[in-house]
Amino acid sequence: MATEETDTPGLGSRIGWGIRTDALGDQLSREEIFEALSNERRRCALYYLRQRDGPVALSDIVDYVAAWQYDQPVSQLDPNDRMCVYSALHQAHLPKLDAAGFVDYDSEAGEVHPRDEAVYAQLYLEYDPGNDIPWSGLYLGLVGIGAFVAGLQALSVFPFEQLAPELLLWGTLVLVGTAALGHLVHEWRNKLAAADLFEVDR
Repeated sequence: MATEETDTPGLGSRIGWGIRTDALGDQLSREEIFEALSNERRRCALYYLRQRDGPVALSDIVDYVAAWQYDQPVSQLDPNDRMCVYSALHQAHLPKLDAAGFVDYDSEAGEVHPRDEAVYAQLYLEYDPGNDIPWSGLYLGLVGIGAFVAGLQALSVFPFEQLAPELLLWGTLVLVGTAALGHLVHEWRNKLAAADLFEVDR
């Protein structure tokens, strides 16, 4: 359920600066992308569009966003609430997403066509800075530990000189493999968190 409807200043402080946005080309600056995704209604609309194939009717997006915002099943939406969401999406939010290059909004036909660039918005929707782990530092640390132990073995430092090279190799692979598995689970949980945030009762 939404708790606020205004654009959020300083969103950059809450979104991972390490996420690459250059795939969108030179059309938008990082700040413009943050601005486009700083509103909860726009994020919800993009989440819904990412679950659909092909063009989506404006009325379907309105129903979904209104159901999410007011925490009501689509079948029980109040017409006034729905109209409020329709006006905001039609007049402000969808044109904003269109200008950002995430969608093509045909206001006359009442259709929204998600663009391939919308996949990069998903990175922001699934990123939780409070639950982030510095994976690059972790991997470098594991490699450093492996190199350190290998160096001690090469210098015949007790008890490392007794380690077989094969054991050292497999130990390093197990450590890195475990970290990679943890990374995969972490990303999967972030996707589930995004689904929990924006899913609604139909």
